[in-house]
Amino acid sequence: MNAPVETIADIFKTLSDANRLRIIRVLTMDCRSVSMIVEETGLSQPLVSHHLRVLREAGLARAEGRGAFTYY
Repeated sequence: MNAPVETIADIFKTLSDANRLRIIRVLTMDCRSVSMIVEETGLSQPLVSHHLRVLREAGLARAEGRGAFTYY
């Protein structure tokens, strides 16, 4: 692993939140809409959106627009 230690530390900081780990577990390799993630995690929509933004910014999730919906 050749990533700088700071980069690895940032990834672990991002994953240190239990809600983000719940979202990551739901996402795995299947695309899910925000509403599907809300349903599967039991978290509120604003909270899921917040954590998805953090995960995207850390490079741990990616978004794909499909019509009016965004899938992760």
